[in-house]
Amino acid sequence: MPCNDALRRRQAYPLCRREPPPMEGSDDETRRVLAFLGAERRLAGRFSLPAEAFLPVFFSLRFGGAWSYATEGFRAVSVVKKTTVYEDEGRGTTIEEVYLLVDPVVLSEEGAVARLEKCGEEPERLLVVRPSRVRLKFRRGVRVRVDPARREISAEEVAGNVLVFEGSAAFTFAHEMEHLEEREVSGRRLWEFRFV
Repeated sequence: MPCNDALRRRQAYPLCRREPPPMEGSDDETRRVLAFLGAERRLAGRFSLPAEAFLPVFFSLRFGGAWSYATEGFRAVSVVKKTTVYEDEGRGTTIEEVYLLVDPVVLSEEGAVARLEKCGEEPERLLVVRPSRVRLKFRRGVRVRVDPARREISAEEVAGNVLVFEGSAAFTFAHEMEHLEEREVSGRRLWEFRFV
């Protein structure tokens, strides 16, 4: 689960001021990258949300994992659920569903799973305990579906305002909520383990 402490410390990165990444290759590649950046910006407008509310989703698409962002007007988190769909002969594709949740609130947590996590500038992973199941509510939700086999990204509003995450999605949601609540992600250090 990647963490970006600068993003989480409420520094603003407005999309309208973002410099495109340095381009290598043809003018055609440059046009495709610029078209993709434009499509990202239009996505936020399609759901009548500020462009910066979508930063966690854009970071999930580019860098993987869950992300969070907070500013005066809202808090947003992305949570990624992955499902591998197999066809015949062991071939398949891993579909990613990236959930953007605006102003999430934990309703209940169940279970306790010990796991190793790496976050931000921490030099190594920490042993933490996360819930195995989280029930949450949110003000707005968008599900972004990424299909690598078709090279398609689609988005839709999440019906209702309550979700339940289990397993990996619950772990990453709990991790990102710690950032939104400005709590330090802490746990036991790897050197406290013993070889047996």
